Amino acid sequence: MSEEAWVDFVSGWVSGGVSVLACQPIDTVLTRMQANAGIQTAGVEKITNRRPAPVTASVNIFRGMVSNFGVASLWRGSSAMIGAVPVQNALLMTGYGAGKRWSESSDSVSNNNILMGVFMGGCVGGVLQSFVMSPVELVKVK
Repeated sequence: MSEEAWVDFVSGWVSGGVSVLACQPIDTVLTRMQANAGIQTAGVEKITNRRPAPVTASVNIFRGMVSNFGVASLWRGSSAMIGAVPVQNALLMTGYGAGKRWSESSDSVSNNNILMGVFMGGCVGGVLQSFVMSPVELVKVK
């Protein structure tokens, strides 16, 4: 593996891990909001005919989780995502970089067609990560 491919791989891995750690609390709160929406009884909704605004509900869920279960509860259930998303991003960025470098080094790319490298990089990266992540997604939904 070339040095450029390693840089692509590591940057994809790090960006995937950081994105999960940064966005998991939002995902956890949204999941709780969806679960709470299913719990509400139909009779109460008919009587009040009013739901709290989504922002108010999300802030209430966030505060409740932190006060009842601690700050770490915002990342509960994130281990699968921390395992999968960095791998996915690493493969995507490695494939993108390899496809782009290959396309730009071939004689078929002229100065008039500079987007061909981006297109080929996206195709290679997408195909590479899809073969690895499709089984993971299948297990996740079953």
